[in-house]
Order: sequence, then C-alpha cells, then structure tokens
Amino acid sequence: MLPWIFLSASFCAFILSAYYFKRMMTIKKTTSRAEEWFEDANQLERKSFVLLIGDRFDQSELSSDLKKKLVQANIQLQPSEYMGIYILTLTSLWFFNYFILGLYLFIGLTISYLITWLASKLYLSSRQNKRNESFNQQLPEICRMMANAVKAGQTIPQGIAMVGNEVKAPSGPEFKQMDQQLRLGDDLDEVMDRFRERVSSNEINIFVSTVLIQRRVGGNLAEILDLMAGTLEERARVYKEIQTVTAESKSIAYILVIMPLMMAVMMNLFIKGFLNVLFTTFGLILLAVFACMIGFAFILIKRITRIRV
Repeated sequence: MLPWIFLSASFCAFILSAYYFKRMMTIKKTTSRAEEWFEDANQLERKSFVLLIGDRFDQSELSSDLKKKLVQANIQLQPSEYMGIYILTLTSLWFFNYFILGLYLFIGLTISYLITWLASKLYLSSRQNKRNESFNQQLPEICRMMANAVKAGQTIPQGIAMVGNEVKAPSGPEFKQMDQQLRLGDDLDEVMDRFRERVSSNEINIFVSTVLIQRRVGGNLAEILDLMAGTLEERARVYKEIQTVTAESKSIAYILVIMPLMMAVMMNLFIKGFLNVLFTTFGLILLAVFACMIGFAFILIKRITRIRV
C-alpha cells in the first residue's frame, strides 16, 4: 500500500511541476516581449562619477528643451552626451584660436563659443528639416492608407497599426510606437499629440489635427484624407521647383558670410596676431559695422528666397 501512495504522490508532483514549468515559460515569453518595448532600468544604471553627473543633467529641467530638439532631429544621443561633444568642440576651437592663431585668451574663447553655438544650431536645424522632409514625402502614402483603412470599416488605431507595419522609416517606427502606446491603453488624443511633438512638421500637424477633429465631430474622414494626399503631393512638387530656382541665391547668402571669415583666418595664419587688431576700440567699431552689413545682406537674401508654399 505504501509504494502505491508514494507512486501516486510522485505522479501528482510531476504533473504539478510540468504545469508550473509551462506557466513559467509563458510568463518568461511575455516578459521578453514587454522588454522589447521598454528599456531595462538595470542596463541603464551608471556607476561612474562623470556619468552620474550626466544622469543628473538628463533628469533636470535644463535638458528638457535640448532633449526635445534631439528627438525632433532623430539624434540618438542623451542631452548629457550631446553637451559633452559640445564642450569638447568648444575646447578644441579655443585651443586652435589661442595656440595656432595667436588670439587673446578671452577673444579666442568668445569666437570659439560663437562658432560652436552657431554650428550646433545649424546642425540641429538641418537634421530636423531633413527628417521633416522625409515625413512629408511619406505623408501622402500614409493618408491614402489611412483612408483605405477607414473605407474598409477599420478604426483609426487599426489604420495606425497598418501604417506602422507597411511603411518604411522614418514614419513606420513612429506609427509602430503609437500602436504600442494604444495597445497599452493610452488615449488616442494623447498618443497623436506626442507624435506631433516628436516630429514638429507643419504637414504632420495638419494631419493630426484633421484626424482628431474628424474623430470628435464626425464626417467623411476617408474623403478628407484622399483630398489631403493629393494636396500634399502638389505642394511637394511646387516646393521642389522653388528650391531648384532659389538654390543659387541661397548658396550666395552663405558664401557671403563664410568667405570674409576664411580670408581673415588665412591672413592670421600668415601674419600671427593679425586678428588682434580688430579687437581694439577702432577695430571693434569696424567689426560691428562689417558684421551689420553682412548680417543685413544675409537676412535680405534669405527673405527674398523664402517663398511659402
């Protein structure tokens, strides 16, 4: 009798073990899928003193505006990492101005800061404009896919999921992220508002506003999206023609600013301390007048060539 009891208990223990093992594997698969959506906090843990300061900066309010610009420019860097590159570039330029060009300490530091600040601003702006242009090129296709989804009886979240699966980067990953947020229970208005903040494009802003307004007040959303797709394609065609016509004038505006600076740097390489004369009282007056004239000409050319479509 005792062996049968022992055998029955062993069999029940085996069944329970198999059940809990299967359940554990199911939980592990679910956890691994969730980890694909979210970063593991343990992997982001930093123990270095310098990196700890970087984490403090990333979590502060000072980095919020920079973080937003980095997201809009699609730069895969933390604000602290970008600021580290910024400071390194500033130091390198100061070293070049002080030891190679022979400028005064304060003057070299001022010029280095102005060059680094302007280069950073232009870099972020160019990356953001390039990303927005990629979104604008894909937006007519997205509008037609969303319109077809609505005509087929699907909901807006289903249309977003379809766009995320079928459209290439950069729009595809953004719509996949919206789809994941909607699956986790976020409100559609909040999800699309976050998408609008990440992209910061006028066309995307119109697209999001149209979808949200039509969702609230009702109407033929499919017809409006088809009309928007045609309008955006025609607008893109006109914009390319304008860019082709005004490309030479825009290049002249930048050459007008760069050429005098390059000539001054070359003269200072041949005659050490040549630029120091500009930072006397009379030299500063001439430099201010020259900068105002160059700035006025640059702004005038940019205003003339800026044609709104």
